[in-house]
Amino acid sequence: MKNKIFIQRGFTLVELMVAIVLGLLITAAAIQLFITGQISFNTQKGMADLQESGNFGLRYITNDIRKTNYGNVNIVNDRLANGGVILTTRHTPLRPAVATTFTDANIPVNINISNGATPPVGIDIPRTTYATGSSNIQVGGVDRGSDQLVIQFYADQAGIDCEGNSYTANRYVIERFFLREDTNAVSGEPNAALALACEAGSYVDDSVTTILKNPSTSTTVFGTTNGEIIIRRVDHVHFLLGISDNANSGNLNYIPIDKYLAINQNPRPRINSIQVGMLVRSNESVNVGTLIANEQIFTVLDQSVTVKVPTGTPPKYLRRVVTQTIALRNALPSHDSAVM
Repeated sequence: MKNKIFIQRGFTLVELMVAIVLGLLITAAAIQLFITGQISFNTQKGMADLQESGNFGLRYITNDIRKTNYGNVNIVNDRLANGGVILTTRHTPLRPAVATTFTDANIPVNINISNGATPPVGIDIPRTTYATGSSNIQVGGVDRGSDQLVIQFYADQAGIDCEGNSYTANRYVIERFFLREDTNAVSGEPNAALALACEAGSYVDDSVTTILKNPSTSTTVFGTTNGEIIIRRVDHVHFLLGISDNANSGNLNYIPIDKYLAINQNPRPRINSIQVGMLVRSNESVNVGTLIANEQIFTVLDQSVTVKVPTGTPPKYLRRVVTQTIALRNALPSHDSAVM
């Protein structure tokens, strides 16, 4: 047999370079797919956060706000004793100019805290900045604090307030909704980690000198604590009052709390409903590059707001505005024949 000669041939330099280029292209495509998938995952997770926080939290506070004025048979305004929306107290009556004939002794107010008592701060400031002075948004380039809403209802049965505390029957339950900083914030968040919280208290009648958080178990004064967080990562919250004339024959109009208190009428118009507007953001940042503009404008009810942008290149978050109009079913008394 003749011996066979085997010749081993390798890749040429050109073939090797082509193979490397093809490999790099495939690797780059795989990396791009991975990055795209990660961005899509983060975006969907952020949207899920917004959906869960906004819808669940809004549904929770809507159920509580809807109780406003329960147990009262009178029209809701700033002069209704034990009124559903708390705007005036003996310490801050906020009387209009037409009420100059009233004295501190006889002016009707929502909460008639006895003279000499220290009023709960939660009641006496319908509009306030956050407890720490933080603000995440601007209106017209100026820092703007959020609103707070204080409501109450008569509890003819025992129940549980917005903080999860039990209360006994036959008392007035007060709840205030406001923004505060979340002490469990993740380090590195570019803006203040604000959250919508609720604080609750109760009292039996107008002879009280202080309103307590939980009269049966503690002496902590309502308006002095941070309450319980309902929705995390809320950059801004705004409330509007739906008002009309007492016969309910006028056009329904929504105005901010401070504009309501500036109306020179005694009493001021009836409050039929409340609008809630919140700017909610995702809990975790999303890597979406330029898809989220720093100068984006959000419409929160009657406000056009922008989020303050920290210096440098901070992480970006998904944001959305959630709103709800809440009819106060206990704001239309049964003896009001003008209401169908």
